[in-house]
Amino acid sequence: MSGAVAALRRWWEVTLLGILTVGAYGLVMYSFGVLIGPIHEATGWPVGGLSLAYTLSSLLGGLAAPFSGWLLDRFGPRPVLGGSLVLGSAGLFAAASAPSLATFVVAWGIGGGIVAAGLYYSVTMAITARLFVEQRLRAFAVLTFIGGLASVIFFPVAGLLVEQLSWRTALRVLVVLMALHCIPAALLVRRGRSMAGGRVEFRKGVGEALRLPEARWMIVMFALASLALSAVQVHQVPAMTAAGLSLGAATTIASVKGFLSLPGRAGTEVVVRRVGVPAALGTAYAAMAVGTVPLAVSGGLGAALAFMVVTGFAFGTISPLQGLFAADVYGERRLGTRMGVQTLIVSLVAATGPVVLGVAVDATGGYRAGVLASAALSAVALVMLVTRPGRRSQPAADPSASDSPSSGAATSSSFDSNRLPGFRRERK
Repeated sequence: MSGAVAALRRWWEVTLLGILTVGAYGLVMYSFGVLIGPIHEATGWPVGGLSLAYTLSSLLGGLAAPFSGWLLDRFGPRPVLGGSLVLGSAGLFAAASAPSLATFVVAWGIGGGIVAAGLYYSVTMAITARLFVEQRLRAFAVLTFIGGLASVIFFPVAGLLVEQLSWRTALRVLVVLMALHCIPAALLVRRGRSMAGGRVEFRKGVGEALRLPEARWMIVMFALASLALSAVQVHQVPAMTAAGLSLGAATTIASVKGFLSLPGRAGTEVVVRRVGVPAALGTAYAAMAVGTVPLAVSGGLGAALAFMVVTGFAFGTISPLQGLFAADVYGERRLGTRMGVQTLIVSLVAATGPVVLGVAVDATGGYRAGVLASAALSAVALVMLVTRPGRRSQPAADPSASDSPSSGAATSSSFDSNRLPGFRRERK
């Protein structure tokens, strides 16, 4: 009992950030995939047009992410988290009352974009990296394990709500649930020790994020992987219903897939200590490439279960592994701004995934081509990871060093082998 109390005292802030993540992703990312079918049936609005709302929220979230990161560097987490929650919820409430497709797209795009810019991992990982400099690997595992409950909770809850209520009422209830998840962290999480406030130069932080070849290569790799992930994530439920599954069965499978991601997140620390971040991330990309293919097969339940199992374990590891990879590349100085710039570029690319897949569905009447293309993009990301600049050919670094702070804060000009296994210092 005393051990549990000590753990809670140690990890309470990252726990609150994880709960916040559940609410933010649970509504804006996961619930949208459940709502899109009932909204289409109730209003007649085309799937491609509805997908544009998700795309707009991703685009606006990406565009605003560098500014959110700068605010985080300048003022700390509370104004960013609280302001994003209030403004984002207002936009999503407006979407629930939208009289037309255009109004819905704009309202969801703005509301979801604010949530994405201020409450997604680009912000919460930056906060966590600064709060737990010496135990970053463990803290990221806690953050993303709790955050992984977003799909487990919101897929079935959203499915139940839209079956019992109108989609408009269901959306309003979901916004309230999101707020309840986010309020504790917005009120209580403190600055990290590296987040000292004062003058922060926005333009310089943006330039530093793009200066290194390693960083540019990494951003393109993340963008392609996220393009595939966003397309499949938004359309997995309607793809399964198009293959003959009921909405209840499809949301259950999607929820179980989210549940299966939890062991992956929980095991991230162990895997990274054994093989290093790059090898672990490559394995996840490979699993996503292979596991997405069954979703393109009109095989009903069997294909859906294969998709669920193969991608379920891997999906949960991608966010923490990419976050660890990026945090080590960028270092702690102006980390919020740098990760915001990364999020901007990745979001601009990834946001096209759902709408392109949705337009393809409207044009071809099926999901096969779009889903296979998504699998191919995951494979391309894997190739980029293997051929990245400065790729390490020898075995991973000593795992015992992964939680040890380096002799100085990591800078944007080097990987730090003392921070994460699997990286080596590229420059002196």
